[in-house]
Formats: sequence, C-alpha cells, structure tokens
Amino acid sequence: MSIIGAVVEDERDEWTGWDDGGDDRVGRKRDRLARLLNVASILYSKGSGESGVPVAEIARLTGMTTRTVYRDINALDEELGVPVFQAGRGRYGIDRKFFLPPLRLSVPEAIVLFLASRLIARWSDQYDAAVVSAFTKLADAVPQPIARHVAATMLAIGEHDPNEPFSRSFSAVARGWAEGRVVEIDYDPGSAPRKMARVHPYFLEPDAALRSVYLIGFDEAAKAMRTYKVERIRTATLTQDRYEIPDDFDPDAWLANSWGIWSSDGTPTVRIRLRFDASVAHRVREAVWHRSQELNELPHGGVELSVTVAGIVEIQPWILSWGGAVEVLEPTELREAVAAAVRTAAARYGD
Repeated sequence: MSIIGAVVEDERDEWTGWDDGGDDRVGRKRDRLARLLNVASILYSKGSGESGVPVAEIARLTGMTTRTVYRDINALDEELGVPVFQAGRGRYGIDRKFFLPPLRLSVPEAIVLFLASRLIARWSDQYDAAVVSAFTKLADAVPQPIARHVAATMLAIGEHDPNEPFSRSFSAVARGWAEGRVVEIDYDPGSAPRKMARVHPYFLEPDAALRSVYLIGFDEAAKAMRTYKVERIRTATLTQDRYEIPDDFDPDAWLANSWGIWSSDGTPTVRIRLRFDASVAHRVREAVWHRSQELNELPHGGVELSVTVAGIVEIQPWILSWGGAVEVLEPTELREAVAAAVRTAAARYGD
C-alpha cells in the first residue's frame, strides 16, 4: 500500500505514467528519473531529521506542484524501494543510512566503472530503475566525454520494458545483505513446487552467461547453504530479524570450483579435458576460463584445456558453443551428453 494518502487516483498531471507512446518516451523516463533523484536529494539533505521536510518546501525548491511531489515521493517508496518515512502531516524524509557517502573518483577509476556499466548494459534485457539511477549518478561524477557514453548506455537500458517483480525482489535481497536482515522469499524453482524460505543473504553473484543474479545464503529450514536465482523469487519480504555472516565464509572459496554458480559444497567436482582444433586454439589461449585450468600444446597447433569444476551441467552449453572445433576427452558422461546434444541438433537439420 502507498505511503501517500493525499493523492487522488484520477488526478493527472504531465508526468502521469511511464507508458506514453511516441519518440520522446525515453526522454520522459530520463527526465522523470532526474526529477525523482532531485526529490530524493532534498528528502535526504533536508528531511533526514525527525521533523522531515514539508512537501510545500520540496515543491518550492523544484518548481513542481505539490501533487507531483506527492507522486514522486510515492514512486521513490514503491518503485525504487527508497525508505521514505512520514514525519507528520505533509512532511517526509529519508534515513541517512540508506545512501552511501559520495565517491571521489580518478579518471582511471571512472573508466573502470564505465566499463562495468557497459557490461551491465549488455547483460540487462529489461528496464531496471536501480540500474538507470546508478548510471545517472555515474554520469554526474565522470568527466566528458565519458559522461556522454554513460548517458547513452542509460538511454539504451531505458528503452527496455520494466521488470518490476525482479526489481522489488532484488531490492529486498540487496538490503537484507547490506543490513544483515533475514529475507523471507516465495521461490519458484521451475522444476519443483514453489516454497517459502527464510534466508540469511551471504552474497550476491551475477552470472553473465545466463544473464542472472544469484543469492547465496543460509536457509533456516534446511539448516544449510542454498543458492537461489533472484529472477525466480516471486516475492521477497525484508524482516526485522538480524543475522551475522560467519567470519569464515569466503565467497571466492565457496565458488572456487564453480564454472558458473554451482558450488562443490553440494556438487562433487569433476576433472574435464577438452581438445580444441588449431582453428580456435588462439582464442582458447587468450583467456583464463577457470582458475583451475591447465593448457597443453598439441601437435599441428591444437590445444588441450583441463579444468576441475563442480559437475558437468554448467559447462556443457559452453562446450557446445564451440561447435565442431572441440572434442570432450573426459569424463565419459560429459562426452556422451555432448554427443547426444550434437546428434539431436543434427537430426533437426537433417531435412
């Protein structure tokens, strides 16, 4: 339910809705986001005390109507998950603990963040207000011409359709991790019945290959570590119950044998040997595919790659992506699984 009770649903102004058609749709999203950030800044700087800041004061500082301010405060709370509190009739604020202190970036540091933003842009196939908001702030912090490219990246993401269920779930999980609070989730694994779980978030890990984010944490009911795909979380509720991440938990150690996200804690490790033809051997040599990898040069320019990973499921699609330029030498079960997939594909194109 909205925290704003003063706005009448059927009243409209020039900013109502994000679904306007036409060529200026992206521009409207960008301008609306800039306005929301402005309101958030005022709520943070002037309304962080117990008395908050009057809506009329926000309207005066921004040049907006009070009706629009109310709607923006509501959007900050419901769409962006900003913890807006009501300090009295017509007075609101934001807890100072919600925002991190400003960063002072060198040019190389700014370029590193820009490269990260490009990765996110290529990975994101849906609109995410948190991503766009982060890009907007990044553009304000970096020099030209980097800022221009950051803004262009933001606009590209702004063209995507929103995924509000994911945004809400991600916001709750991220805050739970940052604040040490238990999260209750309604999870749909896809291949099994949906379940409710109380999870202590220990880590969030992206998987670029699968365009997904995974929650790694302690499941109270299972009394064990579990991994949850955030895209499969139907609802996530941030509780007031606290937890502490064990001092001996090391996410890099947890994922040491992972090809993607699977941990050897629940899946036995397997040694995999792959033979690559000379036509692709230079590409294999150019990258570090896994921390356990070993490369052996073969006659006629080929190369053999060996890795030790948790199970064979996650690496199989990557092997198939090399087509006929790779051969699985071991283990036998992986060789047979890849061969079966190739035969199935060949049969589909047989006619």
